[in-house]
Amino acid sequence: MMKDLLKKIYNAVLVYEKEVINSSKVVDEEIAQLIKPYEDKLSKNELEELYNLLYSTSLTAQQTGFELGVRLTIKMLVDILFS
Repeated sequence: MMKDLLKKIYNAVLVYEKEVINSSKVVDEEIAQLIKPYEDKLSKNELEELYNLLYSTSLTAQQTGFELGVRLTIKMLVDILFS
């Protein structure tokens, strides 16, 4: 339940934050560099599928990082308040 709530917050709010937008640009550039060696080996459709797969993976990692960061922050706050 908490995971779903954090995912909603990430998708509804954080994806529009400047830092996340800038991070997405960096990810786009990194993916472009990763798939560059395959431009001569794969068709346009295959390259697009590869790009989408890598982008989806990075998005999942960003969302998971956000969830872990929030959980750690809450845990630390609870420890501080009740120590």
